[in-house]
Amino acid sequence: MIGITGATGGIGSAVIRHLLAAGRDDLLALARRPEALPPGPTARRADYDEPASLTEAFRGLDTLVMVSSDGTAETMARHHRNIIAACPPDVHIVYTSIIDIAPDSRFYYAPGHRETEALLADRPHCLARTSVFADFFTATWLGSAANGTASNGIATDTGELALPLGDAGTSLVAREDVARALAAAATARIEGAVDLTGPEALTGDQIAAAATAAHGKPLRYKPIDDADYRERLAADGGPEWLIEAYASMFRSVREARFAAAPGDVERLTGTPPTTFAEYLRR
Repeated sequence: MIGITGATGGIGSAVIRHLLAAGRDDLLALARRPEALPPGPTARRADYDEPASLTEAFRGLDTLVMVSSDGTAETMARHHRNIIAACPPDVHIVYTSIIDIAPDSRFYYAPGHRETEALLADRPHCLARTSVFADFFTATWLGSAANGTASNGIATDTGELALPLGDAGTSLVAREDVARALAAAATARIEGAVDLTGPEALTGDQIAAAATAAHGKPLRYKPIDDADYRERLAADGGPEWLIEAYASMFRSVREARFAAAPGDVERLTGTPPTTFAEYLRR
């Protein structure tokens, strides 16, 4: 039996959809609010802050697709510790980590992912290390820029994507591709680490060009530095932890820590990952 955490979220719900399409009927949809789930697999309540609910939710599992938590770094790490402590030791865990996992990374979430990976080291596991989600990047930054609105420190009234991306490129990966790969890894009980990335690392100019072509509205990339970006985020009233999360992610981008491509999506699923241009057209 395969359990999927975060079943109401974008990744978890897509993993369930792909497993159902593959003919799996031994699924458990795990969520803090199972009543919010659509009709489908058996649903169980799994609250990351209530270990007793996790122990009951994981009963009878063979495999767990563990979609990483979010929020502050402290919250994420606590949730992950609770999940792993509650999960029986023989359950194979497919965990959504990140490709920027190196000990010298200064990305806000990297230490939490390293801690989680270490907790999984002595049990059956697959570390599905993802790049930056194309969906997240589009909704958080590109969508605002393309629509001419101001968000997350971007001055977009002149059609500019103002970000501190540097020249290394980012292998933006579609959540749908990540979900397909997670479903395949869970079904095959893949062991070890896999990289789930887009097919190519794109610069700021290439991202803006792809958006222009897809939406027909001119968008120009404007490079800014870290201090400028942090000031813009602060002016928008963002909390300190979120400012650090966004700014440190772009620092990792500039250091080529999210540039790895094409990764293992095609090897796991038989289908190449979606290009960013194709994702935007869809």
